[in-house]
Amino acid sequence: MYQPEIGVSTAAFYPAYLTEDALTAAAALGFPVVEVFLQARKEYTPDFGKTLAQRRRSGAVRVHSLHLHNDFFELWSPYRRMLEEARTRFRQALDIAARLEAQALTWHGIRYGFQNPAFVGHFLDCVAWAAEQAHSVGVTLCLENVSWCYLRTPEQVQELKSLGVPLGFTFDSFQAGETPFDPVAMIHAMGKELTTVHLADYDPAGPRHLPLGAGKLEWAAILHALGSVGYGGPLILELAHVDDLNTLCESRAFLARQMVHYHHGMGVPPEAEAMTLAGQTIAAGGYTESGHKGTFLGR
Repeated sequence: MYQPEIGVSTAAFYPAYLTEDALTAAAALGFPVVEVFLQARKEYTPDFGKTLAQRRRSGAVRVHSLHLHNDFFELWSPYRRMLEEARTRFRQALDIAARLEAQALTWHGIRYGFQNPAFVGHFLDCVAWAAEQAHSVGVTLCLENVSWCYLRTPEQVQELKSLGVPLGFTFDSFQAGETPFDPVAMIHAMGKELTTVHLADYDPAGPRHLPLGAGKLEWAAILHALGSVGYGGPLILELAHVDDLNTLCESRAFLARQMVHYHHGMGVPPEAEAMTLAGQTIAAGGYTESGHKGTFLGR
């Protein structure tokens, strides 16, 4: 039975919270798992990795993945010194991931040159190098679908899979909504290589990275697709411009309710669907309002 944990990205606290403080705030809100978005060059250093490890232990929170800042990782640069710096920083990110026991790195890849086959080919070579580097230390490099970067279509997922390297994928619901392509088709294309999931809502007339339920995405279809490909990782809330942290809690509760509906649709007995919002327990999905999995009460 599909029972993912509900987590949050430290990016949801940007820019009001420094990354390490965002990690602490996520733990205080009861999120059991996070993705850490490393925002500044200073955050790729061994000392900062130690700081994050201490905050993680103090908050008793698990780090599922690190999110790389795209500006710092132009692994395709033709300028030797820039390339050396990018590769060194990539290895430093892997060291931090290992220290935090993170399973994955999320990366956007190129954001230009899509119509240049030679450049795209060079980028794919860079992806292969980075994927092998990550794999060598037990971390999965994940390319994320991003409406303004390389990975935007199911066909591009297949092209990346054809590289034959240990590469995973990050599915972003908001970014999928920004493209003309069906989010469900993107999930199915990623398939068993889907390693991380970012969730925010989308409305063409609204701000970006909306709270869940504030846009037009079909959450039942998305959850069904995630279950059908066997995704077993966390669902990471990645909202933007969060002024009130209650917004994150409300999105978590919305997602937990959607999971209740999902399980009911899969045949969970109606009596197991009882939900006490004030009392924290959402029985049908085995969830508490904090996003932790509880004991599944259905079949």
